[in-house]
Amino acid sequence: MRGPSFGLSKRLVGFAAKLSGLAVVVISVVLILLMGVLLSFAEIARGRREFSDRLLRQARFVESGLNSEELSRLSGSLDDLDRPEYWRLKSQLEQVNALFPQYRFIYLMGQKETGELFFFIDSEPPGSDDESLPGDIYADATEYDFEVFREKKARVLPVITDSWGTWVSVIVPVIDENSGRLLAVLGIDVEANDFRKGILSYAIKPVVFSLVLILMAILSGFFIIRRDKLPQEKKEKRVQRYLEAIAFAAFGVAVTIMVSSLVHDRQEAARNDAFADLAATHVTSLSRAMKNIEDFQVEALARFFESSSFVYRQEFLNYVGSLSKNNELISWFWIERVSPGEIESFEESIRSEGFPDFFVWEPGESGGKERVLDRESYYPIQYIEPLESNRNLLGLDLGSLESVGEAIEKAAAFRLMWASDPVVVPTDEEKALHFFVFRPIVEERPQGQTGFVGAIFHSQAFHSAVPILPSNGDPTVILGLYQIDSDGNPVLLFSSAQESGLHVHESAETSIWHYPENENNIALPVMLFGRLFVIVAHPGPDFSVVYPMNYWIFILAIGLTVTLSLAVLIGSLGNRSFHLEREVGKRTEELRESLETVSKTMEASVNVLASVVDLRDPYTSGHQRRVAELSVAIGKKLGFEENRLTGLRLSAMIHDVGKIQVPAEILNTPRKLTNLEFDLIKLHPTAGRELFKDIEFPWPVADAILQHHERLDGSGYPEGISGDQIILEARIIAVADVVEAMASHRPYRSSLGLQAALDEIRSGKGKLYDARVVDACLELFDEWFNFTE
Repeated sequence: MRGPSFGLSKRLVGFAAKLSGLAVVVISVVLILLMGVLLSFAEIARGRREFSDRLLRQARFVESGLNSEELSRLSGSLDDLDRPEYWRLKSQLEQVNALFPQYRFIYLMGQKETGELFFFIDSEPPGSDDESLPGDIYADATEYDFEVFREKKARVLPVITDSWGTWVSVIVPVIDENSGRLLAVLGIDVEANDFRKGILSYAIKPVVFSLVLILMAILSGFFIIRRDKLPQEKKEKRVQRYLEAIAFAAFGVAVTIMVSSLVHDRQEAARNDAFADLAATHVTSLSRAMKNIEDFQVEALARFFESSSFVYRQEFLNYVGSLSKNNELISWFWIERVSPGEIESFEESIRSEGFPDFFVWEPGESGGKERVLDRESYYPIQYIEPLESNRNLLGLDLGSLESVGEAIEKAAAFRLMWASDPVVVPTDEEKALHFFVFRPIVEERPQGQTGFVGAIFHSQAFHSAVPILPSNGDPTVILGLYQIDSDGNPVLLFSSAQESGLHVHESAETSIWHYPENENNIALPVMLFGRLFVIVAHPGPDFSVVYPMNYWIFILAIGLTVTLSLAVLIGSLGNRSFHLEREVGKRTEELRESLETVSKTMEASVNVLASVVDLRDPYTSGHQRRVAELSVAIGKKLGFEENRLTGLRLSAMIHDVGKIQVPAEILNTPRKLTNLEFDLIKLHPTAGRELFKDIEFPWPVADAILQHHERLDGSGYPEGISGDQIILEARIIAVADVVEAMASHRPYRSSLGLQAALDEIRSGKGKLYDARVVDACLELFDEWFNFTE
């Protein structure tokens, strides 16, 4: 049965259909947000791990470059302010801090016997507000700091706040290699906000990709929902038909790019870690080689002089001869301080040793040798080895070379080994950079020589100490060695890029970050000869072959291929559905036209049958037509669809077709029928049903003909059925039949009038006749319904 509840259900289904598209969009947005949040947290965790690893690795590099022997001489008290080792180490820490501006503080701490932590030294300029003097107690020390002292293990501390601010700190123990004693711990502080910004930057990609996917989901949902509201002809346009395929392709491409980008980042991080491990071997080997030269060659030569009352030239040549064989790029020398009044006697003594042309000289403006000018003192080269290649340097007053003279003065004042800034040796035609190292032999000795043993280092002197070039000729690691000069500028001494035919960036002499991929730069500061050197490593051509960055390309290619293939498949299936629907629509239209033709033929046939009945019963001519007219009007009131109205009309047009079997004289008699005659009349519904029972109508025509004289209370004929056993079409025809029959003339009586007919159905409402049908009929006549002529 159809009624108000059916209409409400239909509206609810329609609302649910409209809601489903929006619900899909909402669910998609929620899932994308959830995925974005999880991915962002994963990337932040990766950023924290990588940042901490880089910080810890760099701190270990700084620790390995410390001069532990000089550090062991510090007491951790204000007395250190009188020690040259303190000031030299402090200057080197300041230079290291300048090289790594991302680090706020670099410092060394110790622990008193009472357990308190104190500062040895820090990288702050002397007198600054943030400077910690030697021996100052670190009152803000945390349990994490004490753990490093107890366990002697490096670690990155959690974010802490102290008197200087909020920091992320890395602490590395400084261990004496000989005794295993903990000398100090090296600390490096990074601003907590910089740390947070650094790790939060890892979440930028997931956030951006999530926002893009959300926007795409909203736009896709909008266009798909909007399409459902378009007219059919617009829905059939190509873009509208392929909306799902386009949306899928866009999502797939975006997701593929996101995954490929994240895979690239992870592969790059793994590649950087692999390079860091590989480069660490090279830079530490070079650092160790440089320290060995300081500890076991320069210092050993100084001890040789200190252990002898006098070292003759031949003894010097014999001792350093083996050193020169190991590294021909280092020249060894001995110099003494000579006063102006001693110049002539000094020159005569050297000439007597077999150097007749010897004199004390300095470089002239034209580049030649010129006799020294008047100065307070001179430092001419007296012994030098290898002699043959350096004979022309004999007599050179090293004090006349500005940077070299400053190194001599510092070595003499501090009584420590000291190196000069890189300079060009006057006699070197290649104009290559060299630096001089001086180790003083103190003047307070009761007997023996006083002066300086030293070495001249060619810029390539350390190159041969490390096997940089593999057998195939292409380096996997390129090394660069810098010396930080007195003004704090890095000066390039050598680079293996030059050896491998590569080119150092044009700004190499002004910045240590001179390679194109500076994210792979590894820098190790080395505190050597009282100066700061920096070893920089960068991937060479062979590294990209060993560790290619192409995995993300395969992911991208596979993802795009799969996405586009599925998008084509979805589009093809969707388009196939469209073509099938269009073909079905075409066939349906043809069937509808055929059905209309059949229906028209059927109606024509029914009209012929109705006309036959009218011819046999002229007194009731037009009765079936008028009953059909009223029945259709009632059906419309009850909400019948057009197809059902057609069946109702046909049933009503022939509801009395069974009267064909009733004798004409009975149908046309003007008198009241006898019981026998009326019994014959009552057979016409059954006779009508028999005529049409074998015809397969799409409507219950035969049942409507059979039941149009049945009544709700079972008092009708021919079968006496009641209630819902009577189909609705028969109940409608019954009411229309009564109204038309009572309002029309009959052979045996005059018209009873329309009002009597309406009173009849009103009085039988719910008893004999269907209440809804009666109400619909009464409404029609209230609305001035009239039968057509």
